[in-house]
Amino acid sequence: MLDKAKVSFFLASRSITRGNKGITIFTVIVLALIFVQLVLFSSMLAGVTLKFNELMVDFQTGNVVVEPREEERYIEDASALQKKIESLPQVVGTSARLKTSGNFHYKEKEMGATVYGIDPEDENFVTDLQDAVISGEFLSRPDRGEVILGREVSGGFGALMESRSLGGVEVGDTVEITINGKTREFRVKGIYTTRYFMVDAGAYISRVDLEEMLGVEKRDLAQEIAVKTIAGTDEYETRTALLSLGIRENIRTWREFAGILRLIESTLGMIRDIMNVIGLLIAFVIIFVVIYVNIVNKKRQIGVQKAIGIEQNVIITSFVLQAMFYAGIGVILGFAFMRFGLAPYTAAHPVDIPLGSMSLKLDDAEAINRAVLLFLASIIGSVIPAYTLTQKDLLELIWGK
Repeated sequence: MLDKAKVSFFLASRSITRGNKGITIFTVIVLALIFVQLVLFSSMLAGVTLKFNELMVDFQTGNVVVEPREEERYIEDASALQKKIESLPQVVGTSARLKTSGNFHYKEKEMGATVYGIDPEDENFVTDLQDAVISGEFLSRPDRGEVILGREVSGGFGALMESRSLGGVEVGDTVEITINGKTREFRVKGIYTTRYFMVDAGAYISRVDLEEMLGVEKRDLAQEIAVKTIAGTDEYETRTALLSLGIRENIRTWREFAGILRLIESTLGMIRDIMNVIGLLIAFVIIFVVIYVNIVNKKRQIGVQKAIGIEQNVIITSFVLQAMFYAGIGVILGFAFMRFGLAPYTAAHPVDIPLGSMSLKLDDAEAINRAVLLFLASIIGSVIPAYTLTQKDLLELIWGK
């Protein structure tokens, strides 16, 4: 068995060293590019998914959201519950919110959007909305009758759905907001964009203003309490800790709000799989053609090898080893390009996409998986022509037929 392996390695090495150097270099470069393509799309998908998750946590939900109990509309004594939650060492801050649907009217334009009632100082501990303001200023605690609009509501500022917006509201303008049958005028204090459509299609006013428009009799009510935790804290551990405090309200992690993100991720994953299949088919064809041409040019040599007693499986193995060599060098070059070239470059110079700045996230496990698939495609692509041609009669091979 060892002797056969040595013979296969010898034949493969001789074929590579004495073969056409141009074809060898071309094959390795193509396989390296195929490997980069296989890993690149997965890295881009990982980067986009990570960006989506960051936007949701940083601008919408925080890490954990506490909601009213079943069949209850509001959380009562929200401030007391906030203090209890903030007693946990891993909690950075909490924000008690009211939210409802509102109808916005500006000049001849009208649209519906989600309205949040917040305490601005609490919100700043949980989300980065204050940093997302691109015109004007964020709300402050004393503000009454003022509103912060997302760009999808105001229009302009690169809004994705400009035609459905208010058509270009600017800071200082007055908009009418109708909630629960009550209409009030609000001065636009600021306009923000997070580049996350679901957040940018909302508006923020003070919690007191929204309480008045909803007509709630009690104060200190909330429909959700967003909780921000220290970076790296496991959300499910935080949920368990909150339950241990005796909190009986519904506690959900941000991942439970990411349904649309999972749908987008699933769609991108399907596209990734299609691209992977195409790349592997190209690798298979390249290896098949290279090995086939190599065998055709060496028919007489193969016939002589069989005539002196070298077994057919030894000859086939030598061509498989040759294909694995091409794939191995291609994988090494492709991985080195990704690890030391493309990934560090995008980290230093993030790619600007509609969601914001994104860098590639190279997953070693994913790279290994793609390398294995490339090796399998190369092995299959070499076995088929090698087995087919070595099956020919000895005399046909010697005569080169």
